[in-house]
Amino acid sequence: MQDTAKGYTLLEMLIGITLIGLLMTALVVGIQVGNKAWQQGEARLRQVHVEEERTQFMVQQISSLVPYKVPSSNPDIPGDILILEAGATRLRFLSTYGARYGSRSGLLLDEYAIVSTPGADLTLALRETPVRDDAALVPLLIEGLSSDPDTGKSELVYRPFFLRDSDLRLMTGLQAARFEYFGAPEAGEEAAWASHWEATPEVPYPEAVRFLWRHGSQQDQLVIPIRARVIPK
Repeated sequence: MQDTAKGYTLLEMLIGITLIGLLMTALVVGIQVGNKAWQQGEARLRQVHVEEERTQFMVQQISSLVPYKVPSSNPDIPGDILILEAGATRLRFLSTYGARYGSRSGLLLDEYAIVSTPGADLTLALRETPVRDDAALVPLLIEGLSSDPDTGKSELVYRPFFLRDSDLRLMTGLQAARFEYFGAPEAGEEAAWASHWEATPEVPYPEAVRFLWRHGSQQDQLVIPIRARVIPK
């Protein structure tokens, strides 16, 4: 009886080995692509969590603003001083919520500032200074008094903010950023957003603070209501 068994030729074996090699290469590339996508997803998820924690912290701290007035010990700045600077690039106020100890921080002077950094980018920085003596508050915040040449009205001159190594960098690499304030500048007037808040005895604090920023193509904003807006008697 004739043997009909047939083996593989060398060409067939080479073709088979080549196909297996191609399949293994495709499998390895697929695993690498999947692993890279997984790592990018995890990095993005961590970034989202960081952003959520940052914005949640800002909401907690700014909304816990403590209405506060202190008598000035500087004879050039008479009267009681409201502890608040609310401008487009700086927001300074007192609160009891800090980055290190949360709500157990005691009284803090919080200074938010938008500062320029190398490369023309902007950074949102935060400086927290524990307050143990009311007399130290005015020198920390106020540099002096000036007179408006047009109206003759006296205005407080706030100290400039220079970035320190110890300051917290809440946001970096921003192309644009600013603070805005919502409220009626005078009792009975219609509330609106403004880039500067001018405190009055009747309306010392805004109803809300808004922080707007642009990072690359992303534009966003954070609106924070102010809980306490009246200075206790």
